[in-house]
Amino acid sequence: MLKTNFDILWMIISSGLVFFMQAGFLCLESGLTRTKNSINVAIKNITDFGIATLVFYFVGFGLMYGKTNSGIVGTDSFFPTFSIEHPETPVFFLFQLMFCGTAATIVSGAVAERMKFGAYLIVTALISSTIYPIFGHWAWGKNLGEWTSLTGWLNNKGFVDFAGSTVVHSVGGWVGLVALTLIGSRSGKYSETGEVRNITGHNLPIAMLGTLILWFGWIGFNGGSTLAFSGAIPGIIANTMLAAAGGMASALIYGWIRLRYAEATLPLNGALAGLVSITAACHAVTSVESVIIGFIAGILMFETRILLDKLRLDDAVGAIPVHLTGGIWGTLAVGIFGNLETLYTGLSRLEQIQIQVLGIFSCGLLAFGVSFLLLSFINKFYRLRVSETNERQGLNFAEHRATTELTDLFLEMEYQKRTGDLSKNISVEPFTEVGQIAERYNLVLDKIRSNIKEKEILTNQLEHNLNIIQSDLSTARKIQSNILSKDDKTIGDLEITIRYLPLAEVGGDFFDIMELKPGLIRILLADATGHGVQAALITMAIKTIYESLKRGIYSVNELLYYLNNEFLHSFQNLNQFFTCIVIDVDTNKNKIRYSSAGHLPQFLVNGSVITKLEKTGRMVGVTAKAPYTSKEFEFNPDSGLFLFTDGLIEEWNADKEEFGELRLEELIQNAGKISIGKYVDTVLQALRDFMGTIPAQDDISVIAIHRKKSTFS
Repeated sequence: MLKTNFDILWMIISSGLVFFMQAGFLCLESGLTRTKNSINVAIKNITDFGIATLVFYFVGFGLMYGKTNSGIVGTDSFFPTFSIEHPETPVFFLFQLMFCGTAATIVSGAVAERMKFGAYLIVTALISSTIYPIFGHWAWGKNLGEWTSLTGWLNNKGFVDFAGSTVVHSVGGWVGLVALTLIGSRSGKYSETGEVRNITGHNLPIAMLGTLILWFGWIGFNGGSTLAFSGAIPGIIANTMLAAAGGMASALIYGWIRLRYAEATLPLNGALAGLVSITAACHAVTSVESVIIGFIAGILMFETRILLDKLRLDDAVGAIPVHLTGGIWGTLAVGIFGNLETLYTGLSRLEQIQIQVLGIFSCGLLAFGVSFLLLSFINKFYRLRVSETNERQGLNFAEHRATTELTDLFLEMEYQKRTGDLSKNISVEPFTEVGQIAERYNLVLDKIRSNIKEKEILTNQLEHNLNIIQSDLSTARKIQSNILSKDDKTIGDLEITIRYLPLAEVGGDFFDIMELKPGLIRILLADATGHGVQAALITMAIKTIYESLKRGIYSVNELLYYLNNEFLHSFQNLNQFFTCIVIDVDTNKNKIRYSSAGHLPQFLVNGSVITKLEKTGRMVGVTAKAPYTSKEFEFNPDSGLFLFTDGLIEEWNADKEEFGELRLEELIQNAGKISIGKYVDTVLQALRDFMGTIPAQDDISVIAIHRKKSTFS
């Protein structure tokens, strides 16, 4: 090992490949986090390697490869001096430094988006100075220059971890598990009911690129661990590639079966789990065994992710399932699959498995125990987690005062949301996609300001009109007679019959029929609470607002949404409500489209088949921003609509019996071949006969629409 110039050259190349993995981690972790935290994650990935370099040089390398003290820890080679005469020592230091940096950066992804930058540097220093080098001494300890002389107590017992499934990856995974346990989950990740809310990274293609970089860097990670330019390298690299592919395939397939869709990060983390798992045994297993090891790793990765969510442990990028679970499985796989002759430990299969388990538990005890004790102590005096405000704001700005065009846009929009001040446009960054969004947002602001101004003018007009006619019945009657066209009419192939019977001189029912365009008719039927002058005033308010909304700009459900909001804004102190239904009759498409605000069911008639048009939202005037939906039905020639207000079915006779919806439906069904429009008077006569001498109790409005048969066949 490290005897020839070729050996040294290969180690330098491998060190470069492993160093390039830092770029992979940067892309992977920043891509899997949200935009507001991506800069913070990237800075961590750069900074942690620099910190790890200094700390490992000052302390870590000596603890790991210094002269041993009972196989527990090295005692010299701190601040090592490198000479030209012995180039194998600095190149070995360089290679081991790359592994140390990898162990440290694993934690970054697990705790992303809520850990303080300073706290993360403490974690990096802890791993680089203590946990990684001490366990590294146990598992990989050897005398510098005497490369075959093992000094660690664990490797002297026969523990094998060829390139660091446990020494590197499990160490990072254990510390990451401690850190995310102490700092908790990201805000909104888990609901109070236990629902898991997926937080999607802002740039998954970059994360995929990071995975490919890591995959490529693993050639040096595993291939360089030979510490020599030997014939074993091609097989090691081939096994590495096969395990990665196996992990990718199993994670994708198994996750696809479990989730019923191909989740985007499954191939990514599956491949990485396969790479981590083969790292311990890549020199001592066959190609088929490599695929099996990777395949199992992909499944274990997925199940670990599910388990973490059940335990409400929020791993932002999947570092624990990949590095800790993959590392444990890969280390155990040495004993299960490893060629005993290649391992050259002199142990039986069962003994090798036992010593591998001992190594796994030793790593967990050291890494988890030490990091938990130290970080828990530090957390009492220096909180590891950022504040809720900073987390919501994003760590890019909160920790580094680094903003992006998108962040600046969000800050301005947040200010407008908080203050309600829409008087100024937001800043536009020219020649960028964000700038294009800002430009369109400003156009929306212009429209909103214009609508607000129009609404203020309309409100002033309404208040002025209401003040004038508040106590003037004659004026109310005159206005209502003008706004309600009670004459039968024909529009296209639609025959429309109208019957309006107010209880007093004026009533609380209102209707409007308008041809939006040839073949498209819009009908509104509304019923205000109460009757008489007060109800009539409400119908005038409805009329005024409806006139500004009805002309086809909005769909039927959108029209009800804005009608409700405008009514509440202008007349919230009147404590008045009304039900209504809006119907678009489209004879071009043979469809009707309707939305009903608490109105009682209306009838769509096709021969003897009657379909009820049920309500699709709350009555108007109850609550702001109430949602409304719409429904659509066929409306072919010879079909009809029977629309009415509740006065038709809620009248009583002398026996206190209600006329009722069922009686009305039965009358319509028995109409035979008479068109709905012509049957309106028959229905009203049946109502009068039913009531006898009892006077009406409410306004009655009936609109019947019959679509004539085509004259063509």
